Amino acid sequence: MITSCVAAICITGAVAIDGDTLRLNSPGKSFRLRLWGIDAPELKAPLGIDAREALARLVDNKTVSCDLMDVDRYGRPVVRCGTATTPDIACELGLDRTARDFPRYSAGYYASCAPAQK
Repeated sequence: MITSCVAAICITGAVAIDGDTLRLNSPGKSFRLRLWGIDAPELKAPLGIDAREALARLVDNKTVSCDLMDVDRYGRPVVRCGTATTPDIACELGLDRTARDFPRYSAGYYASCAPAQK
C-alpha cells in the first residue's frame, strides 16, 4: 500500500497511456511508467479503451505516489502506485475487471483483487 510521498516518488500530471501504463511529462522529456503486477488490454484490443479510461479516472488531477519495483526490458520503470483515495491503483483495476493479475511478475500478489466469482 502506497501511503506517503515521503517514502515514494510523487507524480502530478500523470496521464494514462493504456490500462497499465502512465506517462509523466516534464519540460523537454516524457517518461513512461509501467504498473507492476498487472496486465491490461492494449488500446487496439477489445476493452482496451475501457481499460485506459479506468486508469485515467484513478489518476487524473491527483497526486500519484509510486514505489519503484523493477525496470522492464524496454527500460521503463515498473512501479506500484496509489493515490490518497486509491491506495493501490493496480488492485482497483483488478477489482473493476479492467486488468488482471500477472503472476509471472507479481507472484500472485493481485490475485485477491479479482472480483469474487458468483
